[in-house]
Amino acid sequence: MTKEGSFKRAVRQRAQATGLRYTEARAALEKGRTSPFASTRPVEFAELRAHLETRYGISITSIAPIDDDPETRPSGSWIGHYPWTLVVKRADGSPWIARVFSSAADTVGRVEGDAEILRFLAAHDFPAERLAHDKPVSVFEGSGVIVTEYIEGGRPDQSPAVLHELASLLGRLHKLPATGGAVARDGGAEEHDGAFFAGRPKQDLAAAMSFLVSVEDTVTPEGREMFEWLRDKVEHADDAEGLPEAFTHGNYHGWAAVGAPGNVSIVGWAGSGRGPRLPALAWLLTTAGEGNSEGVAAVARSYRDHIQLTNDELDRLPAVLAMRPLWLACLDYRQSTRNGSTPSMNEGWIGWLANPEHAERLAAQAITSLRV
Repeated sequence: MTKEGSFKRAVRQRAQATGLRYTEARAALEKGRTSPFASTRPVEFAELRAHLETRYGISITSIAPIDDDPETRPSGSWIGHYPWTLVVKRADGSPWIARVFSSAADTVGRVEGDAEILRFLAAHDFPAERLAHDKPVSVFEGSGVIVTEYIEGGRPDQSPAVLHELASLLGRLHKLPATGGAVARDGGAEEHDGAFFAGRPKQDLAAAMSFLVSVEDTVTPEGREMFEWLRDKVEHADDAEGLPEAFTHGNYHGWAAVGAPGNVSIVGWAGSGRGPRLPALAWLLTTAGEGNSEGVAAVARSYRDHIQLTNDELDRLPAVLAMRPLWLACLDYRQSTRNGSTPSMNEGWIGWLANPEHAERLAAQAITSLRV
């Protein structure tokens, strides 16, 4: 069979297993071929469907990545961005979300920790996703799987009012007791790399370096200067260590919120745990939008209502603001190199880093409100 014939067969199998139309399944697989967020091990949907039906005694009408289906795709996302986050539509009840994690040796235990954290959040009445079953964690082909309730409403817009709400929730989160059990585990790193770089925010820098190392031998002469520049940035980045700590989220920004404005819930807790509190606030400030002074002020004022940052945190804010953009810039560089090209210094997050005044201006805007 030809390569194209094998691909068509894979499309048909995916369409049959997920309930998607052929064209939708094909688009998802084509995007998944090149997406930097694609899973290292493709989920076998038919087998996973059977696994969930057997374990929970349910009848599933369809199962597919959340961004494969136009009805459930989060606003602003694209096909292939969330290959592990699946919408499970049930014949006998409301939908579930199933998250399938990598088969790294310690992952199942960490997913059990995720369930413990969601119970902790429910006990403190914190608006987060809720577990869908008393026994929400299972093992599928060596991988941990957790099921949670599907939250209606999609992602809210990034208006100042919503940003105010998100910052207030982050402040509440950082005041929760971070002692004992999974809540006290190392956390704050981006959940996408949870299988290999789980832990404190500094693990984002380890992941960024791994992105560069993975393509070092294939960098063209034209891309060498940028490669060395990025590597130097990673080596000298501020990892936020030594700053005040709290129970924190690993990827706190607008895409972590689901629901109607005024009643949003925070999702994606795989990277959560105890770590420096400043990186989560820094990422929310960054994604609030540079130049959007109203949004930045809304975040700063709302967070300040719950948490007063120390002078050390305020002093290091400009450097910590660059931590997640650096992770993304190295990811972009890796993807471009694999595609046989070299990104420009004005492109995406690389361009953001190439202009340090971005972080300085953003920090100055935020500090004005954080100190009042």
